[in-house]
Amino acid sequence: MEPTIYDSRTLLGVFWDDDYMEPPANYWLQFFPTTLNFTTESIDFSQIRDVRKLAPLVVPTAQGVPIYSAAERLTTVKPAYVKPKDPVTASRMIRRAAGLGELGQLQPLTPQQRYNAIVADIIRQHRYAIERRWEWLAAGAVIDARNILEDERYPRTIVDFGRNSAQTVTLTSGNRWGDAGVSLLDDLSAWKGIARRAKFGGVLNRLTVGTDVWDVMRKDPEIKELLNTQYRSGANVNLSLGMLEGLEVERVGNIETLEVYVYSDYYQSPDGTVIPYMSPKDIVLTGPNIRGVRCYGAIQDLAANLQPLTVFADMWPEKDPSAMMIMHQSAPLMVPINPNASFKATVLN
Repeated sequence: MEPTIYDSRTLLGVFWDDDYMEPPANYWLQFFPTTLNFTTESIDFSQIRDVRKLAPLVVPTAQGVPIYSAAERLTTVKPAYVKPKDPVTASRMIRRAAGLGELGQLQPLTPQQRYNAIVADIIRQHRYAIERRWEWLAAGAVIDARNILEDERYPRTIVDFGRNSAQTVTLTSGNRWGDAGVSLLDDLSAWKGIARRAKFGGVLNRLTVGTDVWDVMRKDPEIKELLNTQYRSGANVNLSLGMLEGLEVERVGNIETLEVYVYSDYYQSPDGTVIPYMSPKDIVLTGPNIRGVRCYGAIQDLAANLQPLTVFADMWPEKDPSAMMIMHQSAPLMVPINPNASFKATVLN
């Protein structure tokens, strides 16, 4: 057989085929509904200062008073590049493969069928790895309002989106959730107020909590009392305090206007260490005004014609050692236009 070299359009068709492969949970990416592709290797984003001026008072015969002004803060970032690359080797095409569901079959796959299955499996793994990196960038941008970009082949770079320092807090002994006399609802109300009054802040309507925090919340006497007396007190609290299903993200109800989610998703480091995207001891408040944007720099590959693409896929033969190479490239950065529309608190020790 002569291995087929699939073009970029075909490779990307498999890459984005949700009927073929189920993508990761991507909880944090949902806060970035807009996509912008750049024709440059750098990504520019800015904020225009909002003001709440009153229209000046004048007598009817006076001249009009100008009030328009805009102060813009422009930030330029060169995003880290991702480019997973794997070979389809002759040896992989010859032997039966457990991962392709071939072992145990009476009729083995033909070399062409096995080749196509291996190509599709590599594309699947590339998609999962790339989308997990996007999710990692989105999680950092929302939870901490910054990304620390560092790898063996990438120098340490910190991208700070400039969230108000008062919107990242760590509770101390005696003030942590679960400590005597500490009101979870008072904390949440105060933190929502800080974000509401912050520049580029806004209403926070979602509470995401780690698993350790949820264990404390579901036993909190104030929460239980509200659930028991909400019809008399006029409160709107609807929380399921039972056993979780064990999913990466679970909606457990609401506290007044706050939707409550329990989060436990994780990724693996190169050495196999399991790392949570979000600490189980943290909570994150978010609102719609965060206005996240998925930004992608230009693909620096002549075969891509330097186009502004989310992902570029390519395939080519190598002669020594013999292999068909498959590579995907992306230059992502997840930008929260209004980082003050989020709040993080470490509420447990």
